[in-house]
Amino acid sequence: MSRAQALLDETRAYAAREFIPILSEDCERVLCDLVARLQPRRILEIGTAIGYSAARMALACDARIDTIERDEARIAYALRLWKDLGVDERIRLHRGDADEILPSVVRGARYDLVFLDGPKSRYGEQLDVVMPALSAGSVVVCDDVHYFGYVTSGEYPPHKHRTIVCKMRAFLERIRRDERMRAQIYDQGNGIAVITIR
Repeated sequence: MSRAQALLDETRAYAAREFIPILSEDCERVLCDLVARLQPRRILEIGTAIGYSAARMALACDARIDTIERDEARIAYALRLWKDLGVDERIRLHRGDADEILPSVVRGARYDLVFLDGPKSRYGEQLDVVMPALSAGSVVVCDDVHYFGYVTSGEYPPHKHRTIVCKMRAFLERIRRDERMRAQIYDQGNGIAVITIR
């Protein structure tokens, strides 16, 4: 086993112990296959957590990555991980709440790939902010779009999940109908949406 793989395995185990949500192994495969195939030059990630997904993307291509996180303990872990993996010089971490700082992060930028993995109820609003930074052929990957099966069940969601489920259902309907994009929904993991900008 390589040192990089050992560090990634250790990070995944730490996330499980500490109940820190990182991308599922199914989403990891989809995301890394996309990154390896597309070889994006610039990536935006919303929802760094402890840096696992940014690390996996950085190891799969030579892109520069912008990623957003507000939790300082998670940021500290991510920075150590990237340094240990030797990818820290290509990853720029933006501290703060994505809803507040996203407009300034994307202003004047162009992204080949965007990974949405922050608050699930905010995917629609965040996509609106990111759209001007995308071009034809850009890809947006959205994790957890089935939200534990509630989104696809067709049933009225439990009260504590209602806002997220209703917003995610509306988001999926929107990306299916929007003529500016082609959306594919995968059942792997907790549901993955892959949007290609036309």
